[in-house]
Amino acid sequence: MNIPQYLALGVFSSYFLVIFGLFWLIYQSLPPPSPKQPKLKIAAFTALTIASLTHTWFYMFEYISWSFVKFESQNLHKGDIVIERISSWLLNTSLFEEAWASVCVGPLNWWWSEQLCLFTVGAWTVFLATKGPQHHVKHLWAYMLLGQLVAISVASNLFYIALLLSEPSPLPKNSRANPRLWLSVLISLLSVATSPFTNERTFLPNLLVMHALLFLPLLWTPKSPSRFSLHTSMLYLIIFVISAAIRARTVIAATVVSNDSPFTNAWNILHSHPAQSSIGWDVVWSTLSFITWTGLCSSGNSQPSNAFAIPFMFLATPLASIGITAPYVLILQSVRPFVPNTE
Repeated sequence: MNIPQYLALGVFSSYFLVIFGLFWLIYQSLPPPSPKQPKLKIAAFTALTIASLTHTWFYMFEYISWSFVKFESQNLHKGDIVIERISSWLLNTSLFEEAWASVCVGPLNWWWSEQLCLFTVGAWTVFLATKGPQHHVKHLWAYMLLGQLVAISVASNLFYIALLLSEPSPLPKNSRANPRLWLSVLISLLSVATSPFTNERTFLPNLLVMHALLFLPLLWTPKSPSRFSLHTSMLYLIIFVISAAIRARTVIAATVVSNDSPFTNAWNILHSHPAQSSIGWDVVWSTLSFITWTGLCSSGNSQPSNAFAIPFMFLATPLASIGITAPYVLILQSVRPFVPNTE
């Protein structure tokens, strides 16, 4: 083995070490248990965390295996030592870029993947950046990084658990989003909108911009509000409008190229490639988790009645996506901070 092969093995191993480190960092930062905490709700989101992690990473490991087998089938000079074959595969394969290309190229593939992108760069980033400080949740950047390395559904469920374990601070009636937050979100939404129009040269830079910008509002929280801050409800409204416009274009493009029924096409594409299955089911689990959060943990006179919010999300999300329905519901929830219901 040569030095580049050792480096390839080191990068691959470091990927999993970082994931384990993030899980440990988040776990040890959670508040200790107390009798007032809603144990059944915490158990529900713990179950969702385990289920989403198991399901999405079943397909992720399937993708890794598929990539290795494909490389071996095209490599005429296989070594006898397994570790050398693995290092050669890692050195000559761009796993990250190939996985994202497989889920972004094609109108029907992007129909799935865009849902997660819109939710992540829009509603979830704002939710993370505003609710985290209110509930004194530590290491907000770790939830975002875990979501990008593992699955957004896994990271979001862990964040819901952190909120349930924490006591919120008294806040003004209307929370505000600082310029670093809303600028990062809007530029990231622009990156999502331009993704279908990228080429081999611009695809990866555009993808990296989309991912990197989301950390800026999570690394630290300004102590004093800026005069350029927006009401959180206004930011959610802007996200809702922009996401709806982006999503409408994608739905039309997917409809034009499809021959079967929309749901048949969606199901077939979901299982067309292991990487597509992983991100597609991440969309499903993120949607179910957010609906569960809305149903179990939303309370307060200023928030939408569950009698409206839950049926609305179940009916509208399959048609519009969680990237649109989540900010719509959060517009109405953003007037007052979430207070955990311990009953």
